[in-house]
Amino acid sequence: MEIFKKAMLMGLGMMNLTKEKAEALAEELIKKGEIAKEEKFKIVDKLLSQAQEQEKELMKKFSEIIKKTITEMGIPTKEDIEKVLTKLDEIEKKIS
Repeated sequence: MEIFKKAMLMGLGMMNLTKEKAEALAEELIKKGEIAKEEKFKIVDKLLSQAQEQEKELMKKFSEIIKKTITEMGIPTKEDIEKVLTKLDEIEKKIS
């Protein structure tokens, strides 16, 4: 478990974790005796999976921050504009 904790401490660097980097990290852990050679592929898969999850979580947080900022600034969203266009279409139909 300590191995994964160390990997988590890599922070945003985990998002840029490639298979090659994960394998290199696993090889380093093998050399240090922290994992068995047989566990290498399991560790690599786990590291890559964690990197993907962190990226998803970070993107979710960015999206929330952006939505909040747009709302606070009073900038109309795509949904707001679509509502206005729908209303305009209704008005045009009534006038015609």
